[in-house]
Amino acid sequence: MITFMQVILAVFILIGGFIKLFRIPFQVEHWRQYQYPLWFMSVIGLIELIGAIGMIAGIWNQYLVLGSGILFIILMIGAIHAHIFRAHQNIITVIPATICLLLSLVIIL
Repeated sequence: MITFMQVILAVFILIGGFIKLFRIPFQVEHWRQYQYPLWFMSVIGLIELIGAIGMIAGIWNQYLVLGSGILFIILMIGAIHAHIFRAHQNIITVIPATICLLLSLVIIL
């Protein structure tokens, strides 16, 4: 079951990373609402890709799961902060980040 959660989480984060790296228009608009520079979006996208690869590789190496899980927890706390406090968006917008945060916690525990 944990392996299944690792794969689901990694795929979800991987998609988000590609969306940021390719600067898909809706993500650029969100990033402007967060008031972060666009170069930072590329950095976060790259970090997400690395973390997703680490989470998949963690199927065979528990240390990679721990590192990727902690990385995702930090990223998801940042995402929740950006949605609520920087962009002043509705609480519903933090549901995906909250789910990823909880999955990361379950996986590393």
